[in-house]
Amino acid sequence: MALEISTSVPIKPIGIIHSPYKTMSEAPYQRGERTNKIEVFPEYAEALKDIDEFSHFHVFYWLHQSGAPALLVRTPWDETPHGLFATRSPNRINPIGYSVALLVKREGNVLVVKGLDAIDKTPVLDIKPYIPEFDAQSNVRTGWLEKRATFLQARVYEFKTAIEYAGGKKGILSGAGKHHIEAGCSVEFGGKKEYWSPQHLFVGSVETCIITTFLWLLEKSRLRIESYRSVAAGKAQLRNKDFVFTEVEIKPVITMATEVAKEVIENLIIQAGKECMVSNSVNCPVIIQPLIKIKTSGTGHEKA
Repeated sequence: MALEISTSVPIKPIGIIHSPYKTMSEAPYQRGERTNKIEVFPEYAEALKDIDEFSHFHVFYWLHQSGAPALLVRTPWDETPHGLFATRSPNRINPIGYSVALLVKREGNVLVVKGLDAIDKTPVLDIKPYIPEFDAQSNVRTGWLEKRATFLQARVYEFKTAIEYAGGKKGILSGAGKHHIEAGCSVEFGGKKEYWSPQHLFVGSVETCIITTFLWLLEKSRLRIESYRSVAAGKAQLRNKDFVFTEVEIKPVITMATEVAKEVIENLIIQAGKECMVSNSVNCPVIIQPLIKIKTSGTGHEKA
């Protein structure tokens, strides 16, 4: 006997979240540590009676900027695909988010809380008190996560290279599965122009890290661009008898189809500079000066 299910599921938001996380790229993977505010709409304010007698409560919300769901998902914790229902991916078939929030204080129809990973202006669907006797469980299995005893700890990555002397002032730089590079001294230090010098590799690694971080943020924000290109310059000078880099300047030129998300794209490339692993690992400032262009429809021309 076929089960008949109504295709109409009425959902009415009861409030909205005011969050310091403005985009999906800023939001944490799971519960956040920053303070959020849940504004319950005035018509439902009476339903908050006695809520401040509880320390924690369940918050259900609509992930209004989630992406298209995939039935198999790769999580931040490992490289193996898992079924969507065996993960906590925000890209759901029905994008319902859920967190256990700590109540910091109540201000009328506004709840000041901690523990949410929602972005700003997320619609709230429901609030229920957290009751340990009902909600806390023992003898819990955590599935595939049990195979990763350190999944809540930061991963440690190792990047290996090798170099073999090739005469003169150069060597052949290699890495497993990668093309070899002829690397050596820069012209300034007695090498040849065609060598990839350590200085050029350094600047190139910063530039490469920024574009890859930007593309990752772009994907998380579900935005697209027409093209990206950049030029980079690293400045080095004598400091305390040693030559050191004093700054690296990156000038990305990003072309978009429309102006709709121009400001967002500009913010993302600046954010990429702040989150880039390489730029965060160097001692000199990394300066990003982006130029955002709009492709004029049908002409092939661009305008800044």
